[in-house]
Amino acid sequence: MGKIVVCPKCGFKFNTSYARLIACGECRYAILGGCNLIKCPKCGHEFPIQSD
Repeated sequence: MGKIVVCPKCGFKFNTSYARLIACGECRYAILGGCNLIKCPKCGHEFPIQSD
């Protein structure tokens, strides 16, 4: 289960699990794990996931 993040470029709120499936689906690092970046499914901006 992912967490909710907000894109710093367009302000779109989305779930990280959804983004991994939709926007990052072609990236081998997202599939294999170990990637600390997320891509906004709305505008395509890629940014680091903030750790809590």
